[in-house]
Amino acid sequence: MQARITRSRLAGEPADILSQPRLGGMGIFDFHRAAPAIAEGRAAVEHMLPAIRARLGMD
Repeated sequence: MQARITRSRLAGEPADILSQPRLGGMGIFDFHRAAPAIAEGRAAVEHMLPAIRARLGMD
């Protein structure tokens, strides 16, 4: 249900930048897997960094 709501909101109000870490194999109660989730989040942001800097006028 949450994924459906998210898709609907993004369609109506598109994000300026969308970073999507690959966490498909992780559930909401996988707290013991925090380190890999954080690492994946950092990798996703690093991948999007040029777009983020451009959007902030830092290019």
